[in-house]
Amino acid sequence: MSAPDPAKIAYFRERLRQEWTDADTVAAWRRWHAPMSAFTRPATDAVLEAGRLKPGMRVLDLASGVGDPAIPIAEAVDPTGYVTGTDVGPGMIDFAAELARKKGLGNIDFRVANVEALPFPDNSFDVVSSRFGVMFFPEQVRAFRECLRVLKPGGRVAFVVWGSREQAFLGTTIGVIAKYVEMPKPDPDAPHAFMFGERGLLQSRLQAAGFADAREEVRTVTGHWEGTPEEYWQQFTEVAAPFRPLIAKLTPEMRAKVESEVFANLRKLADGSGFTMPLEIVIGTGIKA
Repeated sequence: MSAPDPAKIAYFRERLRQEWTDADTVAAWRRWHAPMSAFTRPATDAVLEAGRLKPGMRVLDLASGVGDPAIPIAEAVDPTGYVTGTDVGPGMIDFAAELARKKGLGNIDFRVANVEALPFPDNSFDVVSSRFGVMFFPEQVRAFRECLRVLKPGGRVAFVVWGSREQAFLGTTIGVIAKYVEMPKPDPDAPHAFMFGERGLLQSRLQAAGFADAREEVRTVTGHWEGTPEEYWQQFTEVAAPFRPLIAKLTPEMRAKVESEVFANLRKLADGSGFTMPLEIVIGTGIKA
């Protein structure tokens, strides 16, 4: 693997910060938290399973956003355990802290942290977790080495990321938009949501960081959206920060055509109380020897 270009890395890092700390993005994640959390709960459960959580464990959750999976993890390790959730800015995790307080959880806190220079001592945690976060890290191997550093010997990472770009989650929305606006040519060095759809890539980067028994598993889980296709589309246009610039390129006429096709696609997945969608994820694990 060639050395990353420092200028590119700095650009990727700043773009990430802007996308996920933007006030509109934060407001959208707050507004849509409940249905999104339910829709992606199977991916959260996959993190809990991969982490092999037990009461009393100390867990570090990266890119916690509005609290998934940090809050379910805090419930799983019970009051004798402790969870620290982190993100790139306070907007998302302030809301996560509110949700934790409403649940009466006293074994969790949230901090702004740089994943490439974690503000924690060596050998601090039993598990480091993340759900739909690590694919956006500008320097993944460097971040994974930080995970290795803060883990206790025998500790493990449990990461869940998106799988292939060729799946319904993307095809029903961005796949339709791509028919009407030109997709920007991707930078092959840029992190992106579906990069770990490339088989073996997550495992190889965990190995490069020094993890023992690094593994990845491709799994299809089922997401259930309790609501209408129109609500799902509205949610997507608001929360999907990396894709909002594409959506903004649609003329009113284009948008009407896109929405008609998106709604038709989603109605094909209807199950009576909303719709059900297969979600391909990749589960990455590794051990600190």
